[in-house]
Amino acid sequence: MKTDNFKKIILYVFTSTGAVLFLLAIFAMFQEYKAINADTVLEITGANIVITIGLSLTHKIEFRYVILEFLLDIGFMVIVIVLSGVIFNWYSSIPVWVPLVIVLLIYILFYLLDIVRVQKDIKEINRLLQKLREKEDNNAS
Repeated sequence: MKTDNFKKIILYVFTSTGAVLFLLAIFAMFQEYKAINADTVLEITGANIVITIGLSLTHKIEFRYVILEFLLDIGFMVIVIVLSGVIFNWYSSIPVWVPLVIVLLIYILFYLLDIVRVQKDIKEINRLLQKLREKEDNNAS
């Protein structure tokens, strides 16, 4: 089971890093930047590793209120991004709000994708339960 969790973390890190880089590239185009530095790619990957591991740990905690979990997630991501920006000197080339907006957009996108995935899983479980009921009804007859 730990291997599956590790694979999931790696997948999320690379997916979120790709999404962040894509949005950063769009921002850079509009600001007429010529390129994104290779160091920045690795720094973003590092920040995404910290965020993904942190979120996977906080999601192991059961919260009574969904809004509390949401606020904890957002707060944690903001802290990691602000600290990363200070440590890696991102704010000398881009405004503070840019990485924050990018990360929040990615979080919302992933959250919406999770909702779609859960709804799909629920439909599949209901379909399998219906099949099982029908099989039990046929065996009872």
